[in-house]
Amino acid sequence: MVKSGNRDLLIWISFLITMVIMMVVIGGITRVTGSGLSMVEWRPLVGWLPPLDDEEWQRVFNLYKRSPEFISLNSWMDLSAFKEIFWWEYVHRLWGRMIGLAFFIPLVFFLISRKIPKHLAPKISLITILGCTQAFIGWWMVKSGLSGEPSVSQYRLAAHLGMAFIILGVLVWTFMDLVVGVVSSKANSVVLHAKLVCGLILITILAGALVAGLDAGLIYNMFPLMGGKIVPEDYLAMNVVWRNIFENPAAVQFNHRLLGTATALAIAWLMFRCLKLNIIAPTRTAAYSLSALVILQFSLGVLALVNGVPHNLAVAHQLVGVCLFINSLVLIRLLRAPDGSIDAAQYSSLGR
Repeated sequence: MVKSGNRDLLIWISFLITMVIMMVVIGGITRVTGSGLSMVEWRPLVGWLPPLDDEEWQRVFNLYKRSPEFISLNSWMDLSAFKEIFWWEYVHRLWGRMIGLAFFIPLVFFLISRKIPKHLAPKISLITILGCTQAFIGWWMVKSGLSGEPSVSQYRLAAHLGMAFIILGVLVWTFMDLVVGVVSSKANSVVLHAKLVCGLILITILAGALVAGLDAGLIYNMFPLMGGKIVPEDYLAMNVVWRNIFENPAAVQFNHRLLGTATALAIAWLMFRCLKLNIIAPTRTAAYSLSALVILQFSLGVLALVNGVPHNLAVAHQLVGVCLFINSLVLIRLLRAPDGSIDAAQYSSLGR
């Protein structure tokens, strides 16, 4: 049961989780629509308002005309077409500012009223630091596409997405602290298995960011083979072997496929192990939903690939990835919950 004193905090954290999920989706839309490099200025304090008159629109368009993306890819674009890509990036940045307000304004109230428990203080401090860091990573990522190549660095894109998931993870963990309490019991083999699954999900998501950054989903639009082979012929096309893992589109896509398959198998085995336990209904539901989500996610990935990565499937794939990650964290906490999520007689035997 949730303590009455924690209810306001629970609503606050829930709202922040929802906003971060929406932020990841908006970021995905920004990416697939090619909108991310449309705003070449970073004005964190005065950039709340969009252009309000024709003169200001022309000014920001003229700035965009100097960018490598316009020169190399979008020289055909007029002001009307520019506005279409501008709005998604504007909404993306505005939503980031809104998350900041939704975090800091209630935080001040909770600090003044002393409603934040001491055990949550480190996590709240961590969220503050991570949120500020994320804003700088976002601009650092965009800046990589404003000189030289007309695209953002896949490394910085992965860092930006990875930080979003770290922030989301801390928020979900804080939410579960309020719901099931802080757990001090030792982890058992099933909990360790669930943690491995969560780690695999995150690594697979980061590998997906590399796929997006390199447009690696636009090649080998077939499944399960790649050019008639399990491992593509050009997997090691680059002379420096390690660079293939991060910079060779064929290798990056194969690695994402491999990680996705490994994650699905790990979840299937975890589901089998959970069903053998005498666990309470919420934990069982979390295990079922994790299995359902990974089937959906795998299917969306394949459908997106064989159809040339249409926008709707790409964004849906990213959204389900978020849900999968959250579900894995919730399952870990429920498996470790001190209120009997696992039958006491079996809990001590899980490590065997």
